[in-house]
Parts: sequence; C-alpha cells; structure tokens
Amino acid sequence: MTPLTVYDLTALGAWLVDQNSHPDLVGAVRRAMDVSSAHRDLDEALLALRLLRRLTSGSDETALDDADLTTIVGSLMTNAVILYARATDTQPIDRRPWFGISKLPQSLRAAHRELMRLRNKEVAHFGKGEPVDGAPLLVEALVLRPFDKEHPIGHLSSRAHNRAALAKRAEGLVERVLALATQAVSDRHTEVCRALTELAKNHDPVMARLRGLPLADPRLLAAEAHSQEGATRSTSARNYSRVAVVEIHDEAAPDDESGPV
Repeated sequence: MTPLTVYDLTALGAWLVDQNSHPDLVGAVRRAMDVSSAHRDLDEALLALRLLRRLTSGSDETALDDADLTTIVGSLMTNAVILYARATDTQPIDRRPWFGISKLPQSLRAAHRELMRLRNKEVAHFGKGEPVDGAPLLVEALVLRPFDKEHPIGHLSSRAHNRAALAKRAEGLVERVLALATQAVSDRHTEVCRALTELAKNHDPVMARLRGLPLADPRLLAAEAHSQEGATRSTSARNYSRVAVVEIHDEAAPDDESGPV
C-alpha cells in the first residue's frame, strides 16, 4: 500500500512569515505547534512518574541494587519535574505559554507550587535542601574522621528521591494538566483544520504552496508511520491530536565496530 503524502505545516508557517502573508494561519499553526509540544512534555513526565511508581512499589522484579535504584528513581523524578515545569511554568525561549495556575482547581495549586519549588531549589539550581514530606530530598555534610589517618576528610550524602507521597501528588497533578493540554491540542488542531478548509474552498494559492512541502525529515516520517499503526478512520480534526514518537539510531561509521549508537 502506497503511503499517503503528509505535508509540513510548520514549514508552511515559516514560509508565510517570510512572505508576511496569512498572519491568521501563521498564528493558528504556531499555537497548535506550541501546545502540542507542551503536551508531549507532559506525556513524558507522566510516563516517568508511573515508571518511578512501578520501580518502587516492591512488586517490580527488576534486579537493581541500591545505587542503581537511587540513580534511576532520582533521574525519573528529576526528568518529570523538568518536563512538567517546561510545559507549564518555565519561561519559554521558542514556545508560547499556554498554561496558567488559574486553570487548576485550588486543591492542586499547592502541588504545582511544590513542584516549581523543587525545580528551583533542587533541580535547576543547587539549594539548601528544604524539607519535602518531613525531610529534604538531599542532605550532605563534609566530615572529619580523626581515626582515619589516610583519609581523614570525607563527604557524605543521602538522596531520598523515592518519596511515595510526593510522587503520588505529582502524578495526580500531571494527569490533570495533561488532560487540559489534550483539550487545548484538540482545539488548536481544529482551528488549523478550519483555516485550511476555508483556504481550500477559496482556492487560495497558499494551498498549492503547501502541496509543495511534503514532510521530508526521515525521523518525522518514521514517527508518522508509527502514528498510523492501528489508527481509526475519523472525519474530525479533534482525533488528529495523537502524538507518535519513535527512537531513531544513527548508523555507526564504517570504522566504528561498536555498532549503532
């Protein structure tokens, strides 16, 4: 079966900016792109939190020693905090904000502020290690061992990222914000679809330009093929908000015997 051509609306938007043309369509594409990107961050944050819960539930059979578990759990929690903050609170460099804390019910605003405090004091910057659920995530000290003549000075640290209550609060918060983002993605995608439908009805030349911009990036083409696996037919733009992500490994150079990176 010959795959259907997919067209690059992001490239069209960039071209229209250069042409100083169709600002309404440019705005619609940009809004759809930005909220879709934030949605992906939130989706990955939730996946990280759910994996963290599985690894620390006691029912997972993965053989991990304490050092491995500390590294993995800490990395998952850090990744979830960074991605959530990037999607909701961090001042974007090249992505317009879509979220405000006023979108949350009062019951979840404290959890949002807690994650932002963790981002600021524990993740993005080195902080004092303020208590979370009664104790800090990180405590450390420089110590003197007068009995050890060869190594009298030592550094001790205890990392306690495995906080079930904290992870549960974070998971509930991310689930709620992800639902908001899903609705926003659906609305923005529908906005773009309506704009393009109107241009097509009017035989606007911009549609001919779009047909000259087929998706070309092999990574995105692979993601597109993955997104169509098991897809159901629909006439609603609202159902086109599914996000597909595939991991593409570059081929190793001929003189590299280590295999694909």
